[in-house]
Amino acid sequence: MTRLKKLALGGAAAALIMTGAVSKSFAIESGAFQYLAGGTIGLPLGALPPAGLYTGLTNFEGLYGGMSGNQGGTGPGGGKGIGLGSFGGVVPILWSTGWNFLGASYGMAIIQPFVTAYAGTGGGAPAGVNANTTCSSSGALFFVPAFNGAGFCAWQNMIINTVWQPLDLSWNWGNGWFTSVYFSFQAPMGTRVTGTANPDWWTFSPGFAVSYLSPQWNLSANFVYNVYTASQGIATNLGGTPFGSGYTSGNQFAGDLHALYKLGKWSFGPVGYFVAQTTTDRAGGPGCAALALSALASVGCANQSFVGVGGLVGYDFGPVDVQVWVTDTVSSQNTGENGWIVWSRLGFRLWAPEAAKPLVAKN
Repeated sequence: MTRLKKLALGGAAAALIMTGAVSKSFAIESGAFQYLAGGTIGLPLGALPPAGLYTGLTNFEGLYGGMSGNQGGTGPGGGKGIGLGSFGGVVPILWSTGWNFLGASYGMAIIQPFVTAYAGTGGGAPAGVNANTTCSSSGALFFVPAFNGAGFCAWQNMIINTVWQPLDLSWNWGNGWFTSVYFSFQAPMGTRVTGTANPDWWTFSPGFAVSYLSPQWNLSANFVYNVYTASQGIATNLGGTPFGSGYTSGNQFAGDLHALYKLGKWSFGPVGYFVAQTTTDRAGGPGCAALALSALASVGCANQSFVGVGGLVGYDFGPVDVQVWVTDTVSSQNTGENGWIVWSRLGFRLWAPEAAKPLVAKN
């Protein structure tokens, strides 16, 4: 039994993934803020671990990238319009029950993300629909790198909506192959103040994962479909115009993938993720057309998509496993997911049931 297999923290992590749960960068299309693309990289989510209670910590630092597409715009100096970034952490608790249902192992999980998001004019004057956006001083916070005199606009600390995963079923098909199906949801119970970037709507996220595990390999693909309900008119983009009651983000299909090779206590290999919006946004409040014409058009309605790739290195310390990976966005449209992300994770088991004691016959 590999340590990586023991660290599978459940499909809910996929929802944080921010699955449904936190976005590592302040998302322009609000739906992405409910999902942490790349957050389940390194976890073989097709296979539940042995019975017990598991936890850990995933950290991410989204560098000060720029928006692209009709919500971005390139300035005269070749910059990327509005600069977005964030850093945060995700704490999962997975209970692998040891029960069986329909021939599958049964687990459930809770995931809590936290994030600080910030925005500015990242590298050159904004153009396109954001041409009128201006910001104040450069490098206003210690964690915001100065990008060619990039102006700092705003920042916000948030408790992201908790991810609840009442169902995770994992089947062992033999010869190292596993599959799982799971269901997660998020209620709007995180930071709830007018103007917060934390979504004020529900998210429902069915998912599927397949994993191959051997002494040398950890291959895994995790897929989730995020369905969003209508906004209550509380959430906005950072410092932006309220979406208005009735705004509904388009649904999204997303996936995390990795191919890790194990050499002794080390593991390493390529990783990647993608998000594709499958349905269009539905206007509410001022409507999509009005938002697109505003100075803060980053709250506008537009289908988003992005792809990130990178590499991971992990080490098994025994009771704790550590993984570090770096990704870069190679394709993006209408999203703040544009730039380098630095990730780290540690995971460990909190509790395991005692092994059954052998019966000893008395002479």
